[in-house]
Amino acid sequence: MNLPRIEIKQQFSRIGLERQSGQLTIETPPPQLEIKQEHVTVELSRTDGELSIDSRKAWSALGRGRFEEVTDRIAQQSLQISMQNIANLAQEGDRMMACHEKSNAFAEIARERMFREFPISILGEPNYDNVDVVYMPGKLQTDWKQGEVRFEYHRTKPSIDYYPGKVNPYLIQKNFIFFNATGQQLDAVM
Repeated sequence: MNLPRIEIKQQFSRIGLERQSGQLTIETPPPQLEIKQEHVTVELSRTDGELSIDSRKAWSALGRGRFEEVTDRIAQQSLQISMQNIANLAQEGDRMMACHEKSNAFAEIARERMFREFPISILGEPNYDNVDVVYMPGKLQTDWKQGEVRFEYHRTKPSIDYYPGKVNPYLIQKNFIFFNATGQQLDAVM
């Protein structure tokens, strides 16, 4: 028996998508940093040191003293020599008065006076510490002013550009449903 049949053919549609990507552009300029520096100032002021050297005693010990010092020394020693001479004259007078002694006092006194020296020293007293050295150090003053460092920061905003993407759909294949009846007796009842 040949039964009627219905044939159904179906084809789905096919869609194609043409896509263009979106673009995101971000540009960030670098931030600006300014550094301002004020330098440290230092002011130095000083007074000179004083060096005092007194070598008068050393020159005096070498016989090259000041005129006033040498004449004073000669005057003092002359006074001592004259006092010594007065004492010697008194002794010599006593010797000359002693005529009871057998010696010749006049000849002895003359011989002694012939070789007698009256030394006058114009030299000062030699000493290891004849030079006086005095040093007064100077003063150093330091005045300084503190410097500063200032930072100025300028932030920059980023530049953002967005270009959206596109999607274009298109039809590759059309859909359809096809019905077909096959067989001889379509109206027969079963």
